[in-house]
Amino acid sequence: MVVLILVIGGIASGKRSYVRSLGYGDHEMSGELGAPAPVLLDLDELLRAGALDSDSWQTLQRKQVICCCEVGQGVVPLDGNERAWRELVGRTCSRLATEASCVIRMVCGIPTVLKQTRSEGA
Repeated sequence: MVVLILVIGGIASGKRSYVRSLGYGDHEMSGELGAPAPVLLDLDELLRAGALDSDSWQTLQRKQVICCCEVGQGVVPLDGNERAWRELVGRTCSRLATEASCVIRMVCGIPTVLKQTRSEGA
């Protein structure tokens, strides 16, 4: 099991504020996969830009927190590329959620725990 927190939610739902409440500072957050920061922001935008490939999975697994906007709710776009991007975001988050130790969904600044794996020895 990966020691990873996946934080999902709509745009401006409070994902960064939640990560700050975990004790991470702004200098520990980055929207770049290769940055040494323990927190990865905007996974959805990295996927849109095609910045992730098959070799990126190991890099994702080394992050402590990954934040991603939920893009699968709402009106389905007419554009095929947009639909494919939404599918990719959904499938990537599903895979991360399976491996993550904790999944948090942010709504209106309120964190809801979707998954919490007990730590060993607890």
